Amino acid sequence: MPKVVDKEEMRNAILDAAMGVFADKGYHATSVSDVAEAAGLGKGTIYIYFKSKDMLTTAIVDRHFTNISKQIMDKKPCETLDAFLDGLKQAIDIPAEQVGFYRVFFEIFGPSFGSDAFTENVARFFNKLGSHYAKQITYLQTAGEIAEDHDAASLGRVFASMLDGMVLHQGLFSIPARRHRRMIKEAVAVLGIGLQSGPRKTHPS
Repeated sequence: MPKVVDKEEMRNAILDAAMGVFADKGYHATSVSDVAEAAGLGKGTIYIYFKSKDMLTTAIVDRHFTNISKQIMDKKPCETLDAFLDGLKQAIDIPAEQVGFYRVFFEIFGPSFGSDAFTENVARFFNKLGSHYAKQITYLQTAGEIAEDHDAASLGRVFASMLDGMVLHQGLFSIPARRHRRMIKEAVAVLGIGLQSGPRKTHPS
């Protein structure tokens, strides 16, 4: 009886293998045959799932952003500022296996940022992430957890930018995990002080 293949599981296994080879050898030096060997599959099997190397790499990026969306945006609103800050910490503290993605991403797609279409596609994700945080901020302002004088839309995009910047810093510059977590702790602590409801010092603009 033929073995039943879980197509989604196989697809993810191929993407994982490709990421590993891209990180080790570099994207441009990697062939589809290299990916097949790393996945323990025949080259023809790779082409059943991905018609080209370009389609394979696009799928890696799509999966990455989809996973972030599930981890961050598919959750119910936090009920307290502390819970919100904990969620922000978790979002910034990326797993070690994802760190290599960012080097590969810029090797593959760095030149593409000169393309309006590509830039708009990436920007669309961060607009969505900023909107997610803005809604969460508004919810917590209504609950009295965050000071009402903050502009939720602007602050939401600040959080999206901060998350992006700190994650990229970790991925591109190989910041040791312990130091990166300390950076996250300090950044989120400062944010918490600024966000909290109640009397706060004002500064001239």
